[in-house]
Amino acid sequence: MFGYSQAEALGQSVKLLVPANRVEEPLALIGRAMSGERIERLETVRVAKDGTLLNVLLSVAPVWGDDHEFVGTVGIFRDLSAQRGAEEALRESERRYHAVVDALNEGVVMQDRDGRILAFNKSAERILGLSAEEMMQGNSHKPLVPLIREDGSPFLGHEHPTMVSIRTGEPQREVVMGVDGPGPSTRWISINSCALFAPDAVEPYAGVCSFTDITELRNTMAELHEARFEDLRRLALMAEYRDDDTNKHTERVARTAALLAKELDLGSELVATIHRAAPLHDVGKVGIPDEILLKPGTLTSDEFEVIKTHTIIGGRILCESRFPVVKMAMEIAFTHHEHWDGSGYPSGLRGEGIPIAGRIIAVADAFDAMTHARPYKGALPVGYAIAEIERCSGTQFDPRVVAAFLKLDHHALVDTTCG
Repeated sequence: MFGYSQAEALGQSVKLLVPANRVEEPLALIGRAMSGERIERLETVRVAKDGTLLNVLLSVAPVWGDDHEFVGTVGIFRDLSAQRGAEEALRESERRYHAVVDALNEGVVMQDRDGRILAFNKSAERILGLSAEEMMQGNSHKPLVPLIREDGSPFLGHEHPTMVSIRTGEPQREVVMGVDGPGPSTRWISINSCALFAPDAVEPYAGVCSFTDITELRNTMAELHEARFEDLRRLALMAEYRDDDTNKHTERVARTAALLAKELDLGSELVATIHRAAPLHDVGKVGIPDEILLKPGTLTSDEFEVIKTHTIIGGRILCESRFPVVKMAMEIAFTHHEHWDGSGYPSGLRGEGIPIAGRIIAVADAFDAMTHARPYKGALPVGYAIAEIERCSGTQFDPRVVAAFLKLDHHALVDTTCG
């Protein structure tokens, strides 16, 4: 340990191993030993032959002669240099780690199994709008600010991604959460979380989450979706102009569909989504040739097969969107010509297998098509259209949607001055 041979060390003062700034320590230890004290596990410093300073753990005990006379001491040294070096390296690593975490633009929060916040970085304070003191009081089960889901419902403590990770041991990815702070609007964050395990432990002792502020991104995406929806709406109007010079068919179908959805108690959010999505139901007609779409006479079987493709064309135009209204519009475009008994197109869906929005638009679209003139036909009386829809209940149309339709003011539905 010290680099001396036995011959070099025997007979030398123990001060040989003591740094200059600790020369009084050996005599003090001997004095304590002479009084009968055993010195256990004293951390100190000694010096090797080559001048290297060694961190050591020293235990000193007195040695007594046969007549119980003090004759000396025995010292047991343990070299702690490697351990202390490792500990210092760990501390330095932790300092670097904390510096990196503090420099992150993402918020980072560590919580224990009870939901209490153990550690956090500056970005967490900034994103959540809380001070360091407030953060230290934080708990998932008693949040300092209201936390909500995208649908506006509260985010309960046990549903917090970090708590889910601790409970299940599984990471959570891209969980969206709203934070209602002191500002005028909700801030939205996207959270990733994972559980933390001690070596060889089966259950996690804590969890850590990182999160980013996606409020601006969500607003930008919403604006882009709205812009795309407006483009699609204009495309639908272009298709409508080709066979409805009043340019009111899509508005009337949307209004009727919303009234049906409300009558069916589908909830205000779904009613509003159907109302906005319904005008795009026939957007696929932009892909149908004029000589078929505007043919004044009866279509041949081949021509009707071409007409039927407007559902598939519309669905493809509207597909691959995360915007709820466009997703609903795609669903409607694909399914508004499916029949309750499975005889419709393009997929032959039947009954409850047809999305409710498609079943609603089927009735609204059929009624409007019958009661308004087109280049290839005249308008039919309202009473005839009502009777025809009632006759097709259970075959072409969902009986429950038909029952809701029969409760509406049908003459008002035909009004061309839609609002």
